[in-house]
Amino acid sequence: MRRALGAPAFWALWLANLCTPLAVFPITTHQVAFAIDRGFAPLLAASVFGITGLMSIVGRVSFGLAADRFGGPLAATVFYGCTAAGALALLALETDPRVGWLVAYAFLFGLGFGARGPIITAMASDLFGGRRLGVIYGALSVGNGLGGAIGPWFGGVVHDVMGRTAWCSSHPPCSALSAPRAFGWPGGRAP
Repeated sequence: MRRALGAPAFWALWLANLCTPLAVFPITTHQVAFAIDRGFAPLLAASVFGITGLMSIVGRVSFGLAADRFGGPLAATVFYGCTAAGALALLALETDPRVGWLVAYAFLFGLGFGARGPIITAMASDLFGGRRLGVIYGALSVGNGLGGAIGPWFGGVVHDVMGRTAWCSSHPPCSALSAPRAFGWPGGRAP
């Protein structure tokens, strides 16, 4: 464990684990309310967002396979791109409240939702595999827990202060696009 904590790659993966829920949880927590605030019927909003969960199954398997074939950093960059594009599609509802944006969100965001787990697990196994992988992965998951606690709460605070849910869709693309930098991709050396 001491060797892992001293490795920059550990902290890169930890940071990716932190940034992911900062990007994802504010949206998933507020997504249905956001769509209803834009004039969509509650049942339609909830149904479209159910597609997100189904697409996450496809994303988890697809990005897990992509990580094995093309490497974790490239697979992570693409999945974070899907997350950011989905969030931007949701944000487009601010000025263009058409159901097509909801569907685009569900497919793109859904593909990226949850894909971090297989990718980071595979990378951690490659880097730190062995007897202590369980405790190392547990330590990596602390970042995920912190991001999961901070993201929705901060999104709610900003909503209360600004009176809008737009931040819940505009901040996450920034976090989603920042997370791949933790992998050293693009423009750096991958862990």
